[in-house]
Amino acid sequence: MQLSVKTINVLKNFSTINPSIVLKPGHVVSTISPNKTIMARATVPDEFGGMYGIYVLNRFISSLSLFENPEIDFGSESATIQSENRSIVYHYSDPSVIMVPPDREIKLPSIDAEFKLTNKDIQTVMKALGVLNLPEIAVVGDGSKVSLKAIDSKSVSNDTYSITVGETDKAFRAIFRAENMKMMEGDYDVKLSSKGISQFVGLDAEYWIAIESTSTW
Repeated sequence: MQLSVKTINVLKNFSTINPSIVLKPGHVVSTISPNKTIMARATVPDEFGGMYGIYVLNRFISSLSLFENPEIDFGSESATIQSENRSIVYHYSDPSVIMVPPDREIKLPSIDAEFKLTNKDIQTVMKALGVLNLPEIAVVGDGSKVSLKAIDSKSVSNDTYSITVGETDKAFRAIFRAENMKMMEGDYDVKLSSKGISQFVGLDAEYWIAIESTSTW
């Protein structure tokens, strides 16, 4: 089989969440961060026929770049990547040594706020984090509008950046660690739960991201 561009892009993104992955039978690919603050799931066009543990996912993806239009034969113990007269035999890892997310459907315990987040707004705030050297993103509702802010919740004197992203009749302040915001580029429907979890649903993937305990509702 040849992996599609979409599948490769999903795997590249998921490698930033967890360097290892277990590919399971079917079209669904999922991952979870080692500290369990991020979980992600995507439906890809390619169908995997078995369970394959890949311990260094970036290494596997980089191996594909050594070939032009590589064919991958996923065997029982290893994958053979080949094109013309060249090939690589890539051995799997034991799936039991890789952290995997639960197979069950993930439902938020409550939905206390929701809004739409555009790719442009995400990229703008992420840029502001770097420029102002700030560690966190806050989603803030003031009873009329929802704002996305670059902040440092531990300092009241630091600079902040804010952009309005929606409307709300609720008051809340949901705080995220910047390093947890690892979504693929795109627009997202966002749902926030006061129980400390959020869901970002996009066209290519969906993510469940921890909300910091210092948030207020």
